[in-house]
Amino acid sequence: MLTSTWDSEYSNAIIAGIRERIGDDDIELHIFNAYDDLTESNFYQKGREVYFLPDPEQYDGLILAMSTIQSVKYVKDITERFHKYNKPIVGVDTKAENAIFCGLDNYRSMYQLVNHMVTIHDCRVLNYLGGPEDNEEDMERFRAFSDCLAAHGIGIEKKRVLHKNFLKLHGREAYKEWKKWGVNMADAVICANDFMALGYVDEAEKDGITVPDYMKVTGFDNIDDARRYSPSITTVDRNWKQLGFESMDALIEAFNGNTEFDTRFVEGYVCFNESCGCDLTRDIRADYINMLRKAKKDMENLTVHSNLRQILLSSTSMDDFQKAMQRCIEKLDIDDVAVCLSESFFEGDVDREKSGYDDNISMFSGQGRLDIKKGEPLYPSDWKGKHKILLFSSLRNNVQTYGYSVVPYKSEFLSRIRHRLFVETMSLSLEKINQRIAIDRSR
Repeated sequence: MLTSTWDSEYSNAIIAGIRERIGDDDIELHIFNAYDDLTESNFYQKGREVYFLPDPEQYDGLILAMSTIQSVKYVKDITERFHKYNKPIVGVDTKAENAIFCGLDNYRSMYQLVNHMVTIHDCRVLNYLGGPEDNEEDMERFRAFSDCLAAHGIGIEKKRVLHKNFLKLHGREAYKEWKKWGVNMADAVICANDFMALGYVDEAEKDGITVPDYMKVTGFDNIDDARRYSPSITTVDRNWKQLGFESMDALIEAFNGNTEFDTRFVEGYVCFNESCGCDLTRDIRADYINMLRKAKKDMENLTVHSNLRQILLSSTSMDDFQKAMQRCIEKLDIDDVAVCLSESFFEGDVDREKSGYDDNISMFSGQGRLDIKKGEPLYPSDWKGKHKILLFSSLRNNVQTYGYSVVPYKSEFLSRIRHRLFVETMSLSLEKINQRIAIDRSR
C-alpha cells in the first residue's frame, strides 16, 4: 500500500478498513508512506522516493492511496512497474489505467449537501469555492453543485465561482477576493473541502459576519478540526473506513481470479452541523474536555519529540545510533524499529545528489547489523509472523536518500504525528553521522 499522508485520521481510517477486511487471513500489509506538503520542497520530494522501494515481484498486489495533488504525479510510473508483472492494482480515491477504482461518490454526496441548503434552508444565492479545476474530485463536486442549482431553477453567477487550492489560506483569500467584487455575502458558500471552509469563516468573522447568522458555509471531508470548530462545519463524511474495506475486498477478489477492472463507489453522508444552522444543541462541556485532552496529548508529543532529538542527535557513529534506536522504542511505546541504509551512505559524499536505494543495503535492528540485497525482504527476519502490518518511510535530506525506516504499524503512533517526527529526526541524526564519516575519510 502506497500512501501520501495529508491527514493521519484519513490514513488510519483507510488502514482500519483494510485490517477489518483482512481479519485473520494470512495477509501482510506493507505501507510505504510519504508525508505530503504543498511547498514541494526537495525534502518532501525525497520522501516520495519510498514509493519505488517495493519490488513488484515480491508482492501479490498494490493499493494506491495517493490522492493528493503532488503524489498523483507518481501514479503512472508506479502502476507501470506493477503491470509488468501482471499484479492487480486498486486505487483509493486515485484513478489509474487498468486498475480497480474505489472512491467516494463525490457527485452524489455534494448533490445531497447542496440540495439540503436549497430545500431546507431556502438558499437562492450560492457561492462555490473549489479546488484546482483539473482535480477530478473537485470537478465532480462542482458538477453536482451546478446540476442541483439547475434542477431548482437557480442560475450560477460566474463571479461567484472560484477555483483555488484545498488550503485554509485559500479560504481566506477567496473571502477577500469576493469582497472586492462585492459578492462575499451569499445565502450559502459551498466549499470543496473543510480547510477552505474554515479559512472562509475565519476571514468573514473579522468583518463581524458570523456564521450561520448572516450566511451559511459548508465544507467537505468531515475532518477533526471542522467538527471541533465553532461553529462546527456542515460537511460530508467520506466514510473512509468503508473505503479501506472495499479497496481490500476488491484486491482479494482480484487475487481469486476476478481480474475485471471495475469501479466501486462508497457513499458518503452529510453531517449537519452549526455552520448551516442545523445542529445548535452542541455539548460545549464535552467539546472543552476533548480540547483539553488533545492539548495534553500535543504537549506529551512535544516532550517525547524533544527527548528523541536529544537521544538521536547525540549519536556520532552507527554504534551510537543503534543504541539510540533501542531507547527510542521505549520512549515511543512501539514494538520494533529497523533502519536500512544504502551502501553509498558510508562513502560520506555529503555533496553528491543521490536518488533511490542502492542494490546493497545495511539493515540495523535489534538483531544487530545485517547486509542484504535490494529485493530481499525489506524487514528483519525475526519479524516474520510477528507483525502483520509494517510502515516504511524514506530517510533523507534535501539532496540524498540515505535509506528507509520500518516500524510495526500502530494507529496511535501515526495519528499523533510521532511517526513523522521520529522519521525526520532520524534523518537529521543520520545526516550528522554522514558528515562525520566524510570528515573522517578526508583526514
